[in-house]
Amino acid sequence: MNSINLKEFSLVLQKSLTLQNIVIFSAFTSSICLFLIVLRIGPISSYSKSMNKCISTTAGFLSSIPGFQAAGIDGLEAMSVSLCNGSTPQKAENSSNSSN
Repeated sequence: MNSINLKEFSLVLQKSLTLQNIVIFSAFTSSICLFLIVLRIGPISSYSKSMNKCISTTAGFLSSIPGFQAAGIDGLEAMSVSLCNGSTPQKAENSSNSSN
């Protein structure tokens, strides 16, 4: 079995821990971290671009229908978000008829 001489180990460690080595190590690990962050953000960015395109196209379509123009810009955008998220239009229930 080899025994570790702590005195030699500390001397080697002191020689290798120079400011230049610390800066190089920090730059290397920072680069790897940024690369991993970009890899994780890529799919989210693609999804948001497609969702924004869907919302603008759907809002443009709904604004061309005369019955939906009364909803205003905010209402059209809310309906567009719902449709792009996958909801299906349903007939509105009248609450005054169901108050028996």
